[in-house]
Amino acid sequence: MDRASNRAYEEFDPSVAWSRGAEADSVKIVLPGFKREDIRVLVDNHGHLRTRGERLVAGTRWSRFQKDFQLPDNCSVDGIRAKFESETLTITLPKKTPSPPSAPVTPAPSMGRAAAAPSQRIPPPALPEPAAPPAVPAAPLAPATSQRQPAERRPSLPRKPSAVDPAPELPARLPSVPTPAAAATKPEPSLAAVQRAKEEEEEKKRMEREMMGKMEEDRKAAQEKEKKETAQERQDEAAMVEMAMAHQPRPASASRRLLVNVAVAAALLLGITVYVWHNLRNAAGGAGDHTHGHGHLGAGSYGDEM
Repeated sequence: MDRASNRAYEEFDPSVAWSRGAEADSVKIVLPGFKREDIRVLVDNHGHLRTRGERLVAGTRWSRFQKDFQLPDNCSVDGIRAKFESETLTITLPKKTPSPPSAPVTPAPSMGRAAAAPSQRIPPPALPEPAAPPAVPAAPLAPATSQRQPAERRPSLPRKPSAVDPAPELPARLPSVPTPAAAATKPEPSLAAVQRAKEEEEEKKRMEREMMGKMEEDRKAAQEKEKKETAQERQDEAAMVEMAMAHQPRPASASRRLLVNVAVAAALLLGITVYVWHNLRNAAGGAGDHTHGHGHLGAGSYGDEM
Protein backbone atom coordinates (compact mmCIF):
# COMPACT_ATOMS: atom_id res chain seq x y z
CA MET A 1 0.00 0.00 0.00
CA ASP A 2 1.37 3.40 -0.97
CA ARG A 3 2.15 5.83 1.81
CA ALA A 4 0.55 8.71 -0.13
CA SER A 5 -2.92 7.17 0.35
CA ASN A 6 -2.55 7.46 4.14
CA ARG A 7 -1.62 11.17 4.10
CA ALA A 8 -3.92 13.79 5.60
CA TYR A 9 -3.32 17.15 3.89
CA GLU A 10 -3.82 20.60 5.37
CA GLU A 11 -4.18 23.48 2.92
CA PHE A 12 -1.74 26.34 3.59
CA ASP A 13 -2.32 29.86 2.21
CA PRO A 14 1.03 31.73 2.08
CA SER A 15 1.39 35.50 1.86
CA VAL A 16 2.28 36.94 -1.57
CA ALA A 17 3.94 40.30 -2.33
CA TRP A 18 4.52 41.81 -5.79
CA SER A 19 7.15 44.38 -6.69
CA ARG A 20 7.40 46.25 -10.02
CA GLY A 21 10.59 47.41 -11.71
CA ALA A 22 11.72 49.00 -14.94
CA GLU A 23 13.53 45.90 -16.16
CA ALA A 24 11.79 43.11 -14.22
CA ASP A 25 8.93 42.33 -11.85
CA SER A 26 9.22 39.98 -8.88
CA VAL A 27 6.86 38.09 -6.59
CA LYS A 28 7.76 36.91 -3.09
CA ILE A 29 5.96 34.04 -1.33
CA VAL A 30 6.64 33.41 2.38
CA LEU A 31 6.71 29.65 3.11
CA PRO A 32 7.64 28.95 6.75
CA GLY A 33 8.70 25.38 7.43
CA PHE A 34 9.20 24.48 3.76
CA LYS A 35 12.47 23.44 2.16
CA ARG A 36 13.81 23.92 -1.33
CA GLU A 37 13.20 20.31 -2.34
CA ASP A 38 9.54 20.58 -1.22
CA ILE A 39 8.70 23.34 -3.78
CA ARG A 40 8.01 23.19 -7.52
CA VAL A 41 7.71 26.15 -9.98
CA LEU A 42 6.11 25.45 -13.39
CA VAL A 43 5.43 27.64 -16.46
CA ASP A 44 3.16 26.48 -19.33
CA ASN A 45 2.86 27.69 -22.93
CA HIS A 46 -0.23 29.80 -22.19
CA GLY A 47 1.47 32.36 -19.93
CA HIS A 48 0.52 30.72 -16.61
CA LEU A 49 2.90 30.42 -13.67
CA ARG A 50 2.19 27.81 -10.99
CA THR A 51 4.07 27.21 -7.75
CA ARG A 52 3.16 24.42 -5.35
CA GLY A 53 4.68 22.33 -2.59
CA GLU A 54 4.03 19.96 0.31
CA ARG A 55 5.86 19.03 3.49
CA LEU A 56 5.49 16.57 6.38
CA VAL A 57 4.12 18.04 9.60
CA ALA A 58 3.91 14.99 11.89
CA GLY A 59 2.96 11.36 11.41
CA THR A 60 0.60 11.25 8.43
CA ARG A 61 -0.22 14.98 8.57
CA TRP A 62 1.04 16.99 5.60
CA SER A 63 0.82 20.67 4.70
CA ARG A 64 0.55 21.79 1.08
CA PHE A 65 -0.07 24.95 -0.98
CA GLN A 66 -0.60 26.02 -4.58
CA LYS A 67 -0.53 29.47 -6.19
CA ASP A 68 -1.30 30.33 -9.84
CA PHE A 69 -0.37 33.60 -11.55
CA GLN A 70 -0.98 35.12 -14.99
CA LEU A 71 2.28 36.37 -16.49
CA PRO A 72 2.36 39.93 -17.89
CA ASP A 73 2.28 40.34 -21.65
CA ASN A 74 5.76 41.87 -21.71
CA CYS A 75 7.33 39.10 -19.61
CA SER A 76 10.26 37.15 -21.09
CA VAL A 77 9.42 33.54 -20.25
CA ASP A 78 12.93 32.31 -21.07
CA GLY A 79 14.45 34.57 -18.42
CA ILE A 80 12.23 33.62 -15.44
CA ARG A 81 14.27 32.75 -12.34
CA ALA A 82 13.24 31.31 -8.94
CA LYS A 83 15.27 31.46 -5.71
CA PHE A 84 14.38 30.05 -2.28
CA GLU A 85 16.17 31.63 0.67
CA SER A 86 15.25 32.22 4.34
CA GLU A 87 11.89 30.47 3.90
CA THR A 88 10.96 32.94 1.11
CA LEU A 89 10.47 32.01 -2.53
CA THR A 90 11.42 34.87 -4.89
CA ILE A 91 10.42 34.58 -8.57
CA THR A 92 11.93 37.16 -10.96
CA LEU A 93 9.97 37.97 -14.14
CA PRO A 94 12.19 39.92 -16.58
CA LYS A 95 10.59 42.17 -19.16
CA LYS A 96 11.11 41.90 -22.89
CA THR A 97 13.57 44.39 -24.35
CA PRO A 98 12.23 46.30 -27.40
CA SER A 99 13.89 45.20 -30.61
CA PRO A 100 16.15 47.89 -32.22
CA PRO A 101 14.72 49.60 -35.38
CA SER A 102 15.86 48.04 -38.60
CA ALA A 103 18.53 49.97 -40.54
CA PRO A 104 17.32 51.73 -43.74
CA VAL A 105 18.24 50.04 -47.00
CA THR A 106 20.65 52.04 -49.17
CA PRO A 107 19.89 51.60 -52.91
CA ALA A 108 22.77 50.62 -55.18
CA PRO A 109 24.14 53.20 -57.70
CA SER A 110 21.91 53.27 -60.77
CA MET A 111 24.51 54.63 -63.28
CA GLY A 112 22.00 57.12 -64.66
CA ARG A 113 19.14 54.62 -64.73
CA ALA A 114 16.60 53.49 -62.13
CA ALA A 115 17.87 50.67 -59.92
CA ALA A 116 16.40 47.30 -60.77
CA ALA A 117 15.44 44.50 -58.41
CA PRO A 118 18.32 42.21 -57.30
CA SER A 119 16.78 39.23 -59.01
CA GLN A 120 16.34 41.10 -62.38
CA ARG A 121 19.14 41.46 -64.86
CA ILE A 122 19.82 45.00 -66.12
CA PRO A 123 20.17 45.12 -69.91
CA PRO A 124 23.09 47.16 -71.26
CA PRO A 125 22.21 50.65 -72.55
CA ALA A 126 21.55 51.02 -76.26
CA LEU A 127 24.51 52.34 -78.23
CA PRO A 128 23.96 55.24 -80.65
CA GLU A 129 24.25 54.45 -84.35
CA PRO A 130 27.60 55.47 -85.94
CA ALA A 131 27.57 58.70 -87.94
CA ALA A 132 27.55 58.39 -91.70
CA PRO A 133 30.87 59.26 -93.40
CA PRO A 134 30.96 62.73 -95.06
CA ALA A 135 30.16 62.91 -98.73
CA VAL A 136 33.21 62.95 -101.03
CA PRO A 137 32.95 65.33 -104.05
CA ALA A 138 32.96 63.56 -107.38
CA ALA A 139 36.00 63.93 -109.63
CA PRO A 140 35.58 66.14 -112.75
CA LEU A 141 34.65 64.23 -115.84
CA ALA A 142 37.04 64.23 -118.78
CA PRO A 143 35.76 65.44 -122.17
CA ALA A 144 34.25 62.79 -124.33
CA THR A 145 36.62 61.24 -126.90
CA SER A 146 36.21 58.83 -129.63
CA GLN A 147 37.89 56.14 -127.72
CA ARG A 148 36.62 54.99 -124.40
CA GLN A 149 39.09 55.63 -121.66
CA PRO A 150 39.46 53.12 -118.87
CA ALA A 151 37.72 54.08 -115.71
CA GLU A 152 39.91 55.70 -113.20
CA ARG A 153 40.16 53.91 -109.93
CA ARG A 154 39.30 56.07 -107.05
CA PRO A 155 41.42 55.82 -104.00
CA SER A 156 39.46 54.55 -101.00
CA LEU A 157 39.05 57.10 -98.34
CA PRO A 158 39.91 56.12 -94.82
CA ARG A 159 36.88 55.74 -92.61
CA LYS A 160 36.70 58.22 -89.86
CA PRO A 161 36.35 56.81 -86.39
CA SER A 162 33.03 57.20 -84.71
CA ALA A 163 32.72 60.20 -82.49
CA VAL A 164 30.94 58.14 -79.89
CA ASP A 165 33.12 56.00 -77.63
CA PRO A 166 31.93 52.44 -77.02
CA ALA A 167 29.98 51.98 -73.83
CA PRO A 168 31.81 50.26 -70.99
CA GLU A 169 30.98 46.64 -70.45
CA LEU A 170 28.57 46.02 -67.58
CA PRO A 171 28.94 43.07 -65.27
CA ALA A 172 26.69 40.10 -65.86
CA ARG A 173 24.81 40.74 -62.60
CA LEU A 174 24.87 43.65 -60.23
CA PRO A 175 25.57 42.91 -56.55
CA SER A 176 22.36 42.06 -54.76
CA VAL A 177 20.90 44.79 -52.62
CA PRO A 178 19.96 43.61 -49.10
CA THR A 179 16.20 43.59 -48.63
CA PRO A 180 14.49 44.88 -45.46
CA ALA A 181 13.57 41.31 -44.49
CA ALA A 182 17.20 40.24 -44.69
CA ALA A 183 18.32 43.32 -42.77
CA ALA A 184 15.85 42.56 -39.97
CA THR A 185 17.00 38.97 -39.45
CA LYS A 186 17.13 37.70 -35.92
CA PRO A 187 20.54 38.20 -34.31
CA GLU A 188 22.47 35.23 -33.07
CA PRO A 189 21.84 34.32 -29.43
CA SER A 190 24.36 35.76 -27.03
CA LEU A 191 26.58 33.70 -24.73
CA ALA A 192 24.44 34.67 -21.73
CA ALA A 193 21.28 33.37 -23.45
CA VAL A 194 23.00 30.09 -24.32
CA GLN A 195 24.27 29.73 -20.76
CA ARG A 196 20.80 30.53 -19.40
CA ALA A 197 19.19 27.91 -21.66
CA LYS A 198 21.77 25.36 -20.52
CA GLU A 199 21.10 26.17 -16.88
CA GLU A 200 17.36 25.80 -17.42
CA GLU A 201 17.89 22.42 -19.06
CA GLU A 202 20.09 21.30 -16.17
CA GLU A 203 17.48 22.52 -13.67
CA LYS A 204 14.76 20.54 -15.44
CA LYS A 205 16.94 17.43 -15.44
CA ARG A 206 17.72 17.90 -11.74
CA MET A 207 14.04 18.25 -10.89
CA GLU A 208 13.26 15.12 -12.91
CA ARG A 209 16.03 13.22 -11.09
CA GLU A 210 14.67 14.36 -7.73
CA MET A 211 11.17 13.26 -8.69
CA MET A 212 12.45 9.88 -9.85
CA GLY A 213 14.48 9.54 -6.63
CA LYS A 214 11.40 10.24 -4.50
CA MET A 215 9.35 7.75 -6.48
CA GLU A 216 12.10 5.14 -6.07
CA GLU A 217 12.27 5.80 -2.32
CA ASP A 218 8.50 5.45 -2.01
CA ARG A 219 8.60 2.20 -3.97
CA LYS A 220 11.40 0.80 -1.80
CA ALA A 221 9.58 1.86 1.37
CA ALA A 222 6.42 0.14 0.13
CA GLN A 223 8.39 -3.03 -0.64
CA GLU A 224 10.03 -2.98 2.80
CA LYS A 225 6.65 -2.51 4.46
CA GLU A 226 5.17 -5.36 2.45
CA LYS A 227 8.12 -7.62 3.37
CA LYS A 228 7.69 -6.78 7.05
CA GLU A 229 3.97 -7.48 6.90
CA THR A 230 4.61 -10.80 5.13
CA ALA A 231 7.24 -11.80 7.72
CA GLN A 232 4.87 -10.84 10.55
CA GLU A 233 2.08 -12.92 9.02
CA ARG A 234 4.40 -15.92 8.74
CA GLN A 235 5.48 -15.52 12.34
CA ASP A 236 1.84 -15.35 13.44
CA GLU A 237 1.00 -18.47 11.45
CA ALA A 238 4.00 -20.33 12.94
CA ALA A 239 2.96 -19.28 16.46
CA MET A 240 -0.61 -20.49 15.86
CA VAL A 241 0.65 -23.83 14.57
CA GLU A 242 2.89 -24.23 17.62
CA MET A 243 0.00 -23.43 19.95
CA ALA A 244 -2.25 -25.95 18.19
CA MET A 245 0.40 -28.65 18.45
CA ALA A 246 0.92 -27.85 22.14
CA HIS A 247 -2.78 -28.45 22.90
CA GLN A 248 -2.86 -31.78 21.04
CA PRO A 249 -1.56 -35.01 22.77
CA ARG A 250 1.83 -35.87 21.51
CA PRO A 251 1.96 -39.35 19.89
CA ALA A 252 4.43 -41.87 21.25
CA SER A 253 7.57 -42.23 19.32
CA ALA A 254 8.20 -45.27 17.15
CA SER A 255 10.77 -46.76 19.50
CA ARG A 256 8.48 -46.36 22.45
CA ARG A 257 5.62 -48.07 20.65
CA LEU A 258 7.97 -50.90 19.67
CA LEU A 259 9.06 -51.44 23.29
CA VAL A 260 5.45 -51.50 24.45
CA ASN A 261 4.55 -54.07 21.82
CA VAL A 262 7.54 -56.25 22.76
CA ALA A 263 6.64 -56.05 26.44
CA VAL A 264 3.02 -56.97 25.73
CA ALA A 265 4.12 -59.93 23.58
CA ALA A 266 6.58 -61.12 26.23
CA ALA A 267 3.93 -60.90 28.95
CA LEU A 268 1.45 -62.76 26.78
CA LEU A 269 3.99 -65.46 25.99
CA LEU A 270 4.95 -65.78 29.65
CA GLY A 271 1.29 -66.11 30.62
CA ILE A 272 0.75 -68.83 28.06
CA THR A 273 3.86 -70.64 29.24
CA VAL A 274 2.76 -70.49 32.90
CA TYR A 275 -0.74 -71.62 31.98
CA VAL A 276 0.54 -74.62 30.01
CA TRP A 277 3.07 -75.52 32.70
CA HIS A 278 0.40 -75.28 35.40
CA ASN A 279 -1.98 -77.55 33.46
CA LEU A 280 0.70 -80.11 32.84
CA ARG A 281 1.68 -80.11 36.50
CA ASN A 282 -1.90 -80.50 37.63
CA ALA A 283 -2.38 -83.35 35.25
CA ALA A 284 0.74 -85.14 36.45
CA GLY A 285 -0.05 -84.48 40.12
CA GLY A 286 -3.61 -85.79 39.82
CA ALA A 287 -2.49 -89.13 38.42
CA GLY A 288 0.04 -89.71 41.26
CA ASP A 289 -2.43 -88.88 43.97
CA HIS A 290 -4.96 -91.40 42.62
CA THR A 291 -2.45 -94.28 42.61
CA HIS A 292 -1.19 -93.44 46.03
CA GLY A 293 -4.64 -93.37 47.49
CA HIS A 294 -5.56 -96.89 46.40
CA GLY A 295 -2.33 -98.49 47.65
CA HIS A 296 -2.17 -96.94 51.01
CA LEU A 297 -5.76 -96.85 52.09
CA GLY A 298 -5.04 -98.25 55.58
CA ALA A 299 -2.24 -95.92 56.13
CA GLY A 300 -4.43 -93.16 55.14
CA SER A 301 -7.02 -94.22 57.55
CA TYR A 302 -4.44 -94.58 60.17
CA GLY A 303 -3.10 -91.26 59.36
CA ASP A 304 -6.55 -89.75 59.62
CA GLU A 305 -7.04 -91.36 63.04
CA MET A 306 -3.82 -90.09 64.29
